[in-house]
Amino acid sequence: MKKLVIGIGGVSNGGKTTLSSKLEKVLPNCYTLHQDRYGKGNDKDPEDVPIDPHHGWMMWDDLMALHNDVMMEDVDRWLEDPAAFSQSPTSTGDSTDVQVLLIEGFLIYNYKPLEKVFDARYNFVLPFEEAKRRRLSRTYIPPDPPGFFDGHVWPMYLKYKKERDDHNIQTIDLDGTRPVEENFERVKTEILDMIKHLKDSQM
Repeated sequence: MKKLVIGIGGVSNGGKTTLSSKLEKVLPNCYTLHQDRYGKGNDKDPEDVPIDPHHGWMMWDDLMALHNDVMMEDVDRWLEDPAAFSQSPTSTGDSTDVQVLLIEGFLIYNYKPLEKVFDARYNFVLPFEEAKRRRLSRTYIPPDPPGFFDGHVWPMYLKYKKERDDHNIQTIDLDGTRPVEENFERVKTEILDMIKHLKDSQM
């Protein structure tokens, strides 16, 4: 059984979840893991979320605010047996077909155990003003405190971007200001080409 693992990462509100949701509906034998579902804020007692010492904010955009170890366990389970996960609506029912895992999240390229898993890494980018506009237009639970984007979200994005650059993590950048359908068609076409290449290689 051939497997393909695709990362969809990048800036907050860049378009990651929208893209992964659209891809999951059209790619054969596709399953998605969303990093934010492993957030410690989903716990009943999120006491392990780091606290900003200057503002008292919960630092949701810190790598330590996520149960990445639990996510990695699910990735390993999928790699061992994709059929153990719920059937994709696009499942062909053929166990010899290529199985596709999408891993979506804003810090997926900063968690070292995931480093060698990806066959391709897509990365959304946005300019500061557009990223801020989108963040402020959304409702979060709990809500962002005043100054949270400028004082936490964007600085953490820059911190982890520099970390990736320093480690020479290679990504395929996607312009988050471009139309959703444009990015979708591009990524869909490229992944389908990867699937075809894998299928041809096993003939």
